[in-house]
Amino acid sequence: MESKTPQFDKLLDEILIKLVPHKRVCKWKGEHKYCEGEFDITKEDIEFLKMLRAPAPNYCPTCRRMNRLAFVNNINLYKRPNNAPGKNNNVISFVPPVSKLIVYDLESYREVFDPYDYGTFYDESKFFLDQLWELRLKTPQPAIIRDPSNINSEYSINGRNLKNGYYVSGGWNSENVWYSNLVTDSRNVMDMYSVHFIENSYELVSCEKCYNCQYLYFSDNCINSMFMYDCNNCQDCFGCVNLRNKSNYIFNNQYSKEEYKKIISEMNLSSKKSLSEIENEFWKFVKKQPARAERHEQVNNVSGTNISNSRNCHNMFDCVNSEHLLHCDQVVGHKDSMDVSISGGSEKLYNTVAVGSKSSNVKFSFASKFITESEFVINCRNINNCFACVGLENKNYCIFNRQYEKEEYYKELDKIKISLLQKGEYGDFLPFKFSTFAYNGSLAEISFFLDKEEVEKIESLWQPETETNAVGMEMVRPENIPDTIKEVSDDILKKALICEKTGRPFRIIGTELEFYKIHNIPLPRVHQIKRIKDRYKYLGGLKMNNTDCELCGKKIITLYDVNEGWKLYCDDCYKREIL
Repeated sequence: MESKTPQFDKLLDEILIKLVPHKRVCKWKGEHKYCEGEFDITKEDIEFLKMLRAPAPNYCPTCRRMNRLAFVNNINLYKRPNNAPGKNNNVISFVPPVSKLIVYDLESYREVFDPYDYGTFYDESKFFLDQLWELRLKTPQPAIIRDPSNINSEYSINGRNLKNGYYVSGGWNSENVWYSNLVTDSRNVMDMYSVHFIENSYELVSCEKCYNCQYLYFSDNCINSMFMYDCNNCQDCFGCVNLRNKSNYIFNNQYSKEEYKKIISEMNLSSKKSLSEIENEFWKFVKKQPARAERHEQVNNVSGTNISNSRNCHNMFDCVNSEHLLHCDQVVGHKDSMDVSISGGSEKLYNTVAVGSKSSNVKFSFASKFITESEFVINCRNINNCFACVGLENKNYCIFNRQYEKEEYYKELDKIKISLLQKGEYGDFLPFKFSTFAYNGSLAEISFFLDKEEVEKIESLWQPETETNAVGMEMVRPENIPDTIKEVSDDILKKALICEKTGRPFRIIGTELEFYKIHNIPLPRVHQIKRIKDRYKYLGGLKMNNTDCELCGKKIITLYDVNEGWKLYCDDCYKREIL
């Protein structure tokens, strides 16, 4: 096929032909404590780079992953000024108040905003990223991403067909959901992470097809059960680990139906104090049992954690129905991609975050859908052959938000890309400052915690704690919160609770209180956002660790912290010994 950017492709081919496995020093060496310093460009890396048409990266895999996760919001919302013309109100936004971005409410962004108004030309005498940053700063940013199909879900982001969602990120075809991430086809659920087909349940992590359950982790097809870890097809069970097809079990011991009911009734599960004691006992029991270190299902030639129905995927975290990937996180239905986070149904992506929905041949971009043959695009939808653009929709052949004829576009693109490649400005993802979010409001904080001084050193945003919605209200300290929900009156809706972990006040809303009363759940002692963040600890804080299988000694990658005393089995040993 004839090259559309012949000068660029010729120079890139010269670079790629000479590329062999070697060691490199990360550009961020010494900038933060997580950097690997020296890292390898492997044979596998080179194969992907040649396929995706990019030079070798200048940053180690850890820094690249940290950088990408700083572009992902785990449901931090703020009230900030609406910068849309003629508007002087505040809007609910995932853009932190400290950000310099121009923020429009969704209606104004969709109806008033014209991205062509901000078009400019590339200036070879200036740094490319400086020019893209200028375009980013002057081009309006939507206050929030929320699908029009969502109903009564003002305090939610992403997802589709979500009804009555409150602080939900990624709610799909679900109803009555509170304080949750990645919830699909579920009803009447609270405090969830990555669940599917769940009803009438509280505090579940990585579960599916469960009903009337509380405190379940990596468990599926369970009914009327509490405190379960890695269990499947269990009913009326409590405090169990690694069970399959069981009923009336308590801490892995069999009881008759009558004995089970009697013991459970004596546990005083409506008491927060009693629940906390049981929870401590449960986690001690969990760590005495073998844990499934890798969590792979129906895979071939993979490495990483939480991989299912995939093949030829390596250094992966959370990967489903995918093929031929390297260094990716939380992807579904992907193929032939490298250094990708939060994406689905796409192919040939490189260095992207939240780019998906049938996208292909996209590099160095984020927060965009239905994108093809494009690079350095931000907040774009349904575009083809665009370069260094912000906020475009339904456009082709644009550079820096300016429209070109097809032939003129490729001629200008070739000139720009050859300039970038020659100056060493082509090949890496965007710097931290391009993120819509503050570092301490992103997923990067979960895996790679930095204090304010460290965040500012890498030129990322730090959002100070904003004013709460509890100003002037009566404050209730943790020790004064009623032990059971039966002791709580509707007056609690006029008060604020003090988080026992952060000291930050938070409020209970009416529908939330009703949920607690229906399910006999004590009031929480921890702020909602802190609970959402803490839920990632069950996935090892999204980190991958190297260790050995305790039984066979095989080298494995796991989400478990190897210093916390887990009994870690590889998938083969776990299935042979436990299932």
